[in-house]
Amino acid sequence: MQIKHNDTLVASIGEALNSAQVAQFLAVNEIDIPVDELTLEYSQGEALEARRMAYIVESDPLFMEWQYDQIESSKQAWLDKVAEIKARFPFPA
Repeated sequence: MQIKHNDTLVASIGEALNSAQVAQFLAVNEIDIPVDELTLEYSQGEALEARRMAYIVESDPLFMEWQYDQIESSKQAWLDKVAEIKARFPFPA
């Protein structure tokens, strides 16, 4: 993955990190840039793997809850989480 600030490469990392991990990386390397000012770019493979892991931990339990309840609000919570994960780990353009 690549971490960019104002289209300037700040770091290139060999694995996909979430924003909390990026913040920790910046702190350890004494890079003083707010995480919300960064652009995180993932390769196709990194995005797929990060999504897969996030689905297992975050959205699959919501899906199972919806399957059990069959309530529209449970379905929407699951769909919202899937959309959030896709936005968090976008495919390269």
